Amino acid sequence: MALQLTPNISYFDKSFKESQTRSYTLSIQLWLNGLVFTIYNPDKNKFLGVESYIFSDIENVEQLPSYLGQILNNRHSFAFPYDSVYLMYQNKFSTLIPEALFSENHKNLYLGYNQPFQENSRIVFDRLKNNEAVNIYYLPNFVVEKAKDFWPNVKLLHFSTALIESLSINFKNKVDKKTLFVNLRDDCFDVVYFKENKLHFHNSFDFHTKEDFIYFLLITIDQLMLNPEDVNLIISGNIKKTDDTYNMIHQYIKNYSFISRNDNYGYSFVLDELKYHQYYILFNGLQCE
Repeated sequence: MALQLTPNISYFDKSFKESQTRSYTLSIQLWLNGLVFTIYNPDKNKFLGVESYIFSDIENVEQLPSYLGQILNNRHSFAFPYDSVYLMYQNKFSTLIPEALFSENHKNLYLGYNQPFQENSRIVFDRLKNNEAVNIYYLPNFVVEKAKDFWPNVKLLHFSTALIESLSINFKNKVDKKTLFVNLRDDCFDVVYFKENKLHFHNSFDFHTKEDFIYFLLITIDQLMLNPEDVNLIISGNIKKTDDTYNMIHQYIKNYSFISRNDNYGYSFVLDELKYHQYYILFNGLQCE
């Protein structure tokens, strides 16, 4: 099985210099079916480029090391040393608990209550400092080993940590109790809800059809005592206006929009080609210190 090394997206500003990567920040999002990374220049407060790969033929997580390894070995500037590196791993095997109830000695128990055991993985956790919560999850051993081989200074975190923390930072005091965030992935979606600037609800839902999607979304809206007529739905992730999921939102939800770009950062003009909402987590993960 050969990896398609040609990126499906590759945009880089002409100011990007391979010789200067030690002054840049590298942000990576990795999941079973793909990888995307962006390079940020903190001195200019500017994102310089984005490149992504789709692993269309991959069947299980055991094959992922060879895919990642081939990119690291062939895309030289990707594997160079950077001032900071963030790798956000995306899977379904995580659970969130209040920080007040967390004990590191019991992390296996917390995760075991909610998620199936994952072989060749370790149980790790992220502290969500802005939300007084702890995100516990399975992280494949090869992700840790491969990442630390190439970038000893890498910060590993779960993608849902980046999603929740960045939303709480970017939208603090900017949304009301009718605002609901929805992030779509390949075969599931995440719902995040804040009340009085505090995380009130987070969950992920598997779906296989557009009917599954809207059913779980409407049930969640009802459980949160919101109304499809006046809820303000802010959308991010893997969704386009031509998708069935988008059409279902249009049919059942009155007020909705794609998430807006975080203008606290600068972006090279070459990135104007991108649909920002599809890369929200990638561009905002570096806020998770």
